Amino acid sequence: MNPAPLLLALAALLDVGANALLKKSDGFRRLGPGMLALALVLLAFGLLGVSLRTVPLATAYATWGGLGLALSALLSRRLDGTRLTPTAWAGLLLIGASVAALHHLHG
Repeated sequence: MNPAPLLLALAALLDVGANALLKKSDGFRRLGPGMLALALVLLAFGLLGVSLRTVPLATAYATWGGLGLALSALLSRRLDGTRLTPTAWAGLLLIGASVAALHHLHG
């Protein structure tokens, strides 16, 4: 079994966690969350790099970025009460369709 998809998903989750911590760091005024965010970003990039052994760059980066975008939007909706418009939902669906198309293309 190829672990790359799992590594990509974990990398995206770590990136989303880092983004949430950056928000909590208040522009690095709170050093703890800011430093933890940097550590998570480094870990996320490391996992992305490992996945590139078997996944084409375009597919890996689109998966990582697309999943991170979608999860960040949903997290923002949950934590901050950000309302997603129908256009935003459509955009998220288009991101998902684009990532799926790349996966299909590169099998």
